[in-house]
Amino acid sequence: MELAQALHELVGQLDAAAEAVLQEEFGVTHSQLSFLMPLVRQGPLDVSSLAATNRVSTAAVSKRIGWFVERDLVRADHPAGDAKRVLLALTPQGRRLARAASGRLAARLEDLLAPWPEERRVVFLQLVQEVTEAIRVSDEAAPKERT
Repeated sequence: MELAQALHELVGQLDAAAEAVLQEEFGVTHSQLSFLMPLVRQGPLDVSSLAATNRVSTAAVSKRIGWFVERDLVRADHPAGDAKRVLLALTPQGRRLARAASGRLAARLEDLLAPWPEERRVVFLQLVQEVTEAIRVSDEAAPKERT
């Protein structure tokens, strides 16, 4: 198996396992958790900032807001003096869900890697970080297409 194929398979397996845990234990999808996590890490964000962080369109975020608001996971406010801007913030329930779900996924991965010796886990993490950084640097150096 080639490296690209192996990485694709790894990501697919991790995503499928995460999806199963999130659906069964928290009633959310991995995509829905990904929507919430920037609000955990960065606090309230406007729609365009959340879209940029999640690498999706503002329309995609706008379409999803209602689902989160209806379930009391996110609060959508219009800041005074700016009727067009929507500021999104986690509710206490949303914060609890996001933290519990992300913690559960981290624990699940730790469980999967527990049989590995500590030094092997450290090397694996370093390699993943190096590949991630190489991709980030390559993407930043690539010429941007004009739309």
